[in-house]
Order: sequence, then C-alpha cells, then structure tokens
Amino acid sequence: MLSASNLGKRFGRRWLFRGLEFELERRDRLAVIGRNGAGKSTLLKVLAGLIPPSEGKIRNTGDDPRRSIGYAALDMALYPALTVGEHLELTAELRECESRTEELLEEVGLLYAIRQPTSELSTGMRARLKLAIAVQSLPTVLLLDEPGAGLDEAGRQVVERLIEQQSMRGAVVIATNDPLERRFATHEMEILG
Repeated sequence: MLSASNLGKRFGRRWLFRGLEFELERRDRLAVIGRNGAGKSTLLKVLAGLIPPSEGKIRNTGDDPRRSIGYAALDMALYPALTVGEHLELTAELRECESRTEELLEEVGLLYAIRQPTSELSTGMRARLKLAIAVQSLPTVLLLDEPGAGLDEAGRQVVERLIEQQSMRGAVVIATNDPLERRFATHEMEILG
C-alpha cells in the first residue's frame, strides 16, 4: 500500500526527520507521534505528495495518487464561497471519482448543512467536511493530521468509524499526540525532530 525508505525532510539546515522506514499494508494503522514542531504534519504532507522529501523514497501501490490517497488536516483550505455540497462535487470532479455527496455528508453528520457556505461553518463542521473529502475517493491510504481536533464526542465517533471503515480497504496514518487517537493504531512511530 504505502512504504517509505530512508525518508527525510529538511528546511534549510534543519532536519525535521531523517532515515524513516516503514511499510504499511491493508488494516495497518500507524500513529505518528512527537512533540509539537517535530515534523508530524510535514511527514503527512510528504506522504500525500503535497511537498517533496529532501531524501529517500515513497512507494504508493495505488493506481492514481489523486484517488489512492485521502488527506485531512487542520490547515487544509476550504473555499468560503462554496457550499458543503459544492465542495464534494468539486473534489469529485478533480479526482475523477464518484461524488457520493449525500452519502458522505450523512456519514459525517453534515447532510443538514449541504447548502450551507463553508464560511458559515463551525470549526467542528469544517473538520467533518474535511473528513468527508478525504474518504470520498475510497482511498487505499488515509492520512489524518490530528483528526479529532475541534470535534465534540459525536465528531470523534465519526473519526473512529471512518478509521475502522478505512482499515477494511487500506491503511491509515494518523499524526497525533491524543491518547484517544493513539489507541486506534496498530503501530506507532515517534518523530524526535
């Protein structure tokens, strides 16, 4: 599914991480832990293909990175003028996958807000929309950066359910220091930064 060999990322002279090695198969759930600023979020961005590694290789066995990797993060931008439903329609078009708009919004508890502009969403509602976007293409690898941040208990249950569903079809990588989120993991990797 996803593997990393001698993976490293630096900014200027400072290495955030170096020499990372792992291989994830279906049903694997990796928790990436470490202090704030250690490079957890950066690692997920590298794995998602949003930024290049400074060294090493990533191998993704998925056919198309637009569909085989799902990604949700706190700093993931949403278009304020688009409605919740329009976001899912747009991302489906960009990924060339089925939109599944109503099904996904029902799954994350946002169907009632399908016509609401994202500029009017609470932090928790935005987090739920990002989760829906991440799983929209039925990815083989799901990357979640602090998925429970800003969510209430019902939202955390959505995260848990999505992680369980994802484990049936692929692998999950969670960047977190939250003990509740760490319990989802089958493996842990600490970034010392």
